[in-house]
Amino acid sequence: MSSQATASTHSSRSETTDSETGLTVAAVDTIREIDRDRWNEVVERADLGTVFHRYEWLAAVELGIGHPARHLLVEKDSNLIGVVPNFVVPIPKTPFSRLTSIYPGFGGPLLTTDVDDSLSLVLETIPDCCSRRTIVHGIRACNTNFLRYDGALSGAGYESNRVGGRFVLPLSNGYDAVFDGMDSSKRRAIRRGRETDHDIVEAELTHQELTRFYERYRQHMASVGGHVYPRAFFEQLREMEDRILLAQLYVEGEYAGGFLELLNDERNTVHGFFAAIPPAYFEYYASERLYDYVFQWAIENGYEAYDFGGGGADFRDGAFTFKEEFGGELVPNVYWERGTNPVWPLVRRGRSLYQRFDGV
Repeated sequence: MSSQATASTHSSRSETTDSETGLTVAAVDTIREIDRDRWNEVVERADLGTVFHRYEWLAAVELGIGHPARHLLVEKDSNLIGVVPNFVVPIPKTPFSRLTSIYPGFGGPLLTTDVDDSLSLVLETIPDCCSRRTIVHGIRACNTNFLRYDGALSGAGYESNRVGGRFVLPLSNGYDAVFDGMDSSKRRAIRRGRETDHDIVEAELTHQELTRFYERYRQHMASVGGHVYPRAFFEQLREMEDRILLAQLYVEGEYAGGFLELLNDERNTVHGFFAAIPPAYFEYYASERLYDYVFQWAIENGYEAYDFGGGGADFRDGAFTFKEEFGGELVPNVYWERGTNPVWPLVRRGRSLYQRFDGV
């Protein structure tokens, strides 16, 4: 493949054009470089599109969290035929960064036509998006159909040697089947939760509602030792309100917290992304009651699956067991990584040792 790099008049945009195929891959440093409708049209046309690929989610990550963007646009005859979202994020406990598609969330290339040539040009362009301290490119996909690209990625030097997964609960057989498939302890907790004086409200994404939710979210994450995303990220999610379910729980008339669910209409799935239930409300079976409500809501609104989010791959972990008892199936995440700097193998080795001995 013969390609020639050219610079555009925009300082945040660079282009690589293949003279044989007429394809151009443009790298942009902000999602605002492209029209929202034009981007989302590709996501909706692509077989592998997800809510995480949508313009609004990428804008929330860029503007609300502050991860620098390195998105790739694939064009043919000035028509946008593919998008590859990427962000630069720190590699923990190192001075280096990774280029990743997408974080938080799940990514992967979306290519609608000329897939073979488009993917080849994208993979050729990726190293140019990495600075000296950005030493690896990673793809983390939730849809195993992305495995169709494994041969091309392996041929370009990508490796798939990370393990992770999450629990996904099928909903297509109806609520009775979901409830009957739960562990007896979960069915018992839901029944007891129904006996409490409680209300669950589908709240609008107003500033006031997000303020209350965010305070409970911070309390919840402190109790589990989790990473807290900035308030600005949640405020930015108001731009995609039609893809958010904010279920708020009141116990004995007092606001207890809630779940912020992401609606992945592209995959007919509801993602349980953010929980905000402080430990003070565990005795009321608050989490179980909210999950039960969301399952029923999802079924009534035509969704086929509920995705609990990261479940890890360790049955000894408490969160793993909690999610497993709802009856979901443990499905793998799909990872690929390719070093773009000679220092990457050393960092990867150090990461492996840290994960092996951490906590020992």
